[in-house]
Amino acid sequence: MNPALASDLPRALARVRSLRSGMLLVALCALAVCAAAGVELAWLPLIQAWTVLAVLNLLLSRLSRRGVSPGGLLAASLCADVLTLAEMLAYSGGAANPLASLFLPPVLLASLLCPAAFAWSLCLATLALYALLFGWHLPWPLMGRDIVSGASFHLIGMWLTFAVSALLLTAFITRLSRQLARSEAEQREARAASLRDEAWLTIGLQAASAAHSLSTPLNTLTLLVDDWLRQNAVVPGLNEDLALMRRQLELCREALLRLRQGAERDEAPVAVIDVLNQRLLAWSSLHPKRRLVSASPQEDRHVARLPAAFWPALYNLLNNAAEAGDGMVDVAIAWQGDALQIDIVNHEGKLSDAQCLRAGQLPLSSDKAAGMGIGLMLAQAALTRLGGTLELGNRIEGGVCARLLLSLEHEEPR
Repeated sequence: MNPALASDLPRALARVRSLRSGMLLVALCALAVCAAAGVELAWLPLIQAWTVLAVLNLLLSRLSRRGVSPGGLLAASLCADVLTLAEMLAYSGGAANPLASLFLPPVLLASLLCPAAFAWSLCLATLALYALLFGWHLPWPLMGRDIVSGASFHLIGMWLTFAVSALLLTAFITRLSRQLARSEAEQREARAASLRDEAWLTIGLQAASAAHSLSTPLNTLTLLVDDWLRQNAVVPGLNEDLALMRRQLELCREALLRLRQGAERDEAPVAVIDVLNQRLLAWSSLHPKRRLVSASPQEDRHVARLPAAFWPALYNLLNNAAEAGDGMVDVAIAWQGDALQIDIVNHEGKLSDAQCLRAGQLPLSSDKAAGMGIGLMLAQAALTRLGGTLELGNRIEGGVCARLLLSLEHEEPR
């Protein structure tokens, strides 16, 4: 069975039932035309075959709604199509009837929608029935007519058979091509997601290993610095340097603590704009050589839950922007409906087209002219997991803008 169509088998069965209904309507019209033209046919067997197939089509529809396996119903219906067509042809000229080519559509549908064993079995059965029709049939009903009218009816039948076969082939083959293309695209996306997940796992393992390895040296350095501070070093300016070193070591310890607690969720609702301004102020104080200019809505009291994973993503984007440009970072905060929008702008550098396409998907080798590497990759991964988006673009006046968009569930202010 074709894997691209197997997952869509119930809908395929519904379409086959619709096609059969159309074919039954065409057959009824053809019988009416033959009756009006005075063509002598074995009317009772033909009407019986048409009625049986119509009732079977209705029965299949009911069985499908009751949860019967669509694969079994499809196989049974295709067998009924072949047998009914063989019966109708046997009473209307056998292999001489131009409608004998209608054996092809059921075989085509079986090859597309059914297991290979059934498709080959139906194909061989159809060949055998077609061969039997050369000898086991009633005379061609137009045998007694003049050659011109008989040939005209035969040509019309050939055209009708070709039209039906061509429409069915075109409809199903084009649909199959679209489904195969969609399936291949989904497989490519799944492979890309698997590669990204593997990269996240590798980075996570490396980060955990680094945290474990750095814990002991940081504790040792902290004890040494505290001991030197207690000894009141007499070298001028040394105490200030030691105090700065102590603060930097504490920042390293806090970073390792955040790494260990990264999986925890921040469930407390907060005033979003106020908390963002506080975090931006804290980031600016930790980077005194960087200039951060922020703009946010005044007196905004939106209250929402900000996930814990949001903050590392935001800090990575701020660090990238600070390293990429001249040390000045512009941050603009706004609302797009219920979504929080943050534009982070650096004033120097430019992303190439290749970097714009790959940014956030794979680590980029960067000379810091655009400064988009593994930090951006981690930010993109965190925002994607939170249901947000990250867009990068070059500014006309120079520099790069990173637009962060995150939907939040708002709550009433307390």
